[in-house]
Amino acid sequence: MRGVIRKILLAGMVVAGSSAHASGGVIAFSGAVVEPTCSVGTQRIVAAEAVGTSQRYRCSEQVGAASAQVAQSYALSVTELTGTPLGSDRLIVYFANYLSAQPKLVTQVYD
Repeated sequence: MRGVIRKILLAGMVVAGSSAHASGGVIAFSGAVVEPTCSVGTQRIVAAEAVGTSQRYRCSEQVGAASAQVAQSYALSVTELTGTPLGSDRLIVYFANYLSAQPKLVTQVYD
């Protein structure tokens, strides 16, 4: 009986594995941020911008009021938008002109 079940499972895996392929398309993700993000602060942005590469930081905030866990570490990077496709976006250009400032993209990547 065990041998029959194994053969059926093996055959199912072979059939399922051979039919999986991708030829293009769009993958849409939906969801929510379930853990609070870390506040960055101007000092960290200036430091990351001065170095020119992403900087690693650890959050000092706690995950939840009842939790004793510390939020995860993250990498912070600052990118100038001038000369990029995003930098020529009409809305970005409008706000840059309105504020008389160069737009920057600040990215936090969590572990």
